[in-house]
Amino acid sequence: MLLRRVIAHFKKQEWTAIALDFLIVVIGVFVGIQVSNWNAARIDQQRAQEYLERISADLDADIATIADRVGFWGQVADYGALGLDYAETGEAGEHTQWELLLAYFQASQVAELVPSQATYDELKSAGELGLIANSGFRHALSDYYLFTASATVTERPPYRAKVRGIIPLSIQNYVWDNCYASDGSERQEMLSCAPPVDEDRAAEIVKAISEDAALMADLRYWMSSMHVAGLVGDGRMIDATALRQSVTDMLAAR
Repeated sequence: MLLRRVIAHFKKQEWTAIALDFLIVVIGVFVGIQVSNWNAARIDQQRAQEYLERISADLDADIATIADRVGFWGQVADYGALGLDYAETGEAGEHTQWELLLAYFQASQVAELVPSQATYDELKSAGELGLIANSGFRHALSDYYLFTASATVTERPPYRAKVRGIIPLSIQNYVWDNCYASDGSERQEMLSCAPPVDEDRAAEIVKAISEDAALMADLRYWMSSMHVAGLVGDGRMIDATALRQSVTDMLAAR
């Protein structure tokens, strides 16, 4: 209809009317583009918010996991320190031989720390990190998920295989069934438990372990690694908590 009007005005050489028609077309196109851009921006903002909410959930999961791992590594380190102290001094203090044997086994436990980064990976693979307008936060998030210390907290130490090659399988099975618990979500717990063998038998196994100099060297190395893992965990907790607060602030500002 507008085109017919323009043609009619042109035939009659009504230049003012033609100019007005042209202006109407330009304004209409401009408004249409602006509305389209506004809709696209609104959709991007909504998607960015959804991604931020998912990143927030991932960071919450990380914070809980880090706290669990740091606590677990601390238990492993305590068991290892007890075993090393006995090997170096021969003094058991108030500990029974069974408690020493259990300590040598539990000192071989591992707990990996792997970040929850499904949302970040999705954003990165889709090329949509730009949806998060805060460049500083994007860089901090990228640094967080690089996690160059991952090998420190996913290691399987030689001590683990060697000590389990010495402790009789029946005792190991007993420990798994009675001195250990897991909730199925990679969270582990080491428990006190009654001895499955008498003190003389426990002392024989403890002697074989504690007098093995190479094995104690492996345990010493693993305890050093556990100390480093604790430091890594503390650093990760600081970073995850700071990122989580940044997400909270960004969501609150929307």
